[in-house]
Amino acid sequence: MTTEQATSLKVTLESMFDHIAQKESIVDDLEQIERLQQEFGATVPTQLRHYLQRRSYTKALDFLNEDFVSDSD
Repeated sequence: MTTEQATSLKVTLESMFDHIAQKESIVDDLEQIERLQQEFGATVPTQLRHYLQRRSYTKALDFLNEDFVSDSD
């Protein structure tokens, strides 16, 4: 998973949570998350893959904000 891919996923997750807060549709966000997951393939960190598969999107965003950033430094 590249830094660009991680950033794209993070932006999509943040967008989804914004749409939820505004009581707007998240269908496009969910479709984008699915597309990104397919693009990542086996390159996504195991823990993040687990969160995405379980649709634990809050945990996935936390991972991207904390764990992935510190791992890639």
